[in-house]
Amino acid sequence: MKSSSLTTLEKKSAISLASIFALRMFGLFMLLPVIRILGEGLEGATLPLLGLAIGIYGLSQAILQLPLGLLSDKIGRKPVIYAGLLVFIVGSLVAANSESVWGLIIGRALQGAGAIASAVMALAADLSRPHQRSKVMAMIGGSIGLAFALSLVLGPLLSNWLNLQGLFYLIAVLAFLALLVAAFVVPAVPAIDVPKINLSFAERWRYVTAKGRIFVLALAVFVIHWALVAIFLVVPDKLIASGFELSQHSWIYLVVLALSIAIMLPMMINAERKGWHRQVMQAAFLLLALSLLTLLTNWQSLWFWLLVLTLFFAGFNLLEAKLPSTVSNLFGAQYRGTALGIFSTSQFLGAFLGGSVTGYLLPSLGFNGVVLLNIGLMVVAGLALGWLGKLPEVKRWVLELDEADTAKAVQESALKLAGVIEAIADDHKGKVYLRVDDSTIEREELEKLGRIQA
Repeated sequence: MKSSSLTTLEKKSAISLASIFALRMFGLFMLLPVIRILGEGLEGATLPLLGLAIGIYGLSQAILQLPLGLLSDKIGRKPVIYAGLLVFIVGSLVAANSESVWGLIIGRALQGAGAIASAVMALAADLSRPHQRSKVMAMIGGSIGLAFALSLVLGPLLSNWLNLQGLFYLIAVLAFLALLVAAFVVPAVPAIDVPKINLSFAERWRYVTAKGRIFVLALAVFVIHWALVAIFLVVPDKLIASGFELSQHSWIYLVVLALSIAIMLPMMINAERKGWHRQVMQAAFLLLALSLLTLLTNWQSLWFWLLVLTLFFAGFNLLEAKLPSTVSNLFGAQYRGTALGIFSTSQFLGAFLGGSVTGYLLPSLGFNGVVLLNIGLMVVAGLALGWLGKLPEVKRWVLELDEADTAKAVQESALKLAGVIEAIADDHKGKVYLRVDDSTIEREELEKLGRIQA
């Protein structure tokens, strides 16, 4: 019977990795309310170039997520995280010491080049059991949400004291603290969980993309991050038109995030208990579509905005936890970095294009047109999740063999059995590492191949 609570290792892993994300993202989110205004004082600053300075971070993140995900499969998660944070610190210092807008752009591009999201999520999956993975991902997602909420309040306040250069120095300090957490607090992955077996890029890519599920999940995360950025481009003006000053928006968002988590957690718990993973994710897209549809009514009361934004963030937060968890459950340790690299690339492309395309289309489509476009994207992504089918009830098993040199042959035989999701042979240890679907696995047939360690 599987435990319903996190182990000590899982708790430590979740808290430490969530701290890394929170420290890094808090610094980045602080810039959103102020970078355009404070950046106007830089030499050569224009509105398009300041927009580029904001967006280029997401672009460089998207470009490098997949290569760094692949690299983390090869050399390990922690080395990639260390290097990414160091590059991020360098980018922050470049921006802090820049007097021109081009220096700011270069610094922001370097910040994005420190793309550690796929490696951090893969490490979180390595350090957690399949049925507890959503909780760990939810803690990481929650840390990002909390960092976002706090940054909206503190960013404008700190900018009055530190100015733009001071904010970048503060961001560098926060990233250094994240580096210390990664080095001294994040647990090491148990050797049995990540067998060191060399696989080529072609082998990893073929396995990850074979059934097309990764592209469905990548589309889903692309859409929700497109919508997130689009919402923050159009909703603030509507809030002001409803009589809420800009200084009040941060408190509205804080209340909304708290309410949305209260809605999201029971849905996620039921998904885990009843195995309704795909159905709950589709329900989350329905919440997102309903929240956007409600925006078209143009009501203006506080209760209206609390309802709309709570529905939006309940759906968003649930998907932010469930989507990476689903990716991790579908792919084993040797493929997870690659899969999450594809996934994270789509996430950051969604944010980058959601902002740039929405900004370009808003004058011609208007508010209602942009909202309808986002509703259409939600419907497409929600329906696409139907292609996932029934998701597996994942367990890890190890086959112990009497003769080590038969591991490759046993691997091929195991992969032909119903219920075997993944089989990785280790000729040196005489073992085959398995990920199986507990609901369909043919245990008797598997026992003919070797001794099972469940």
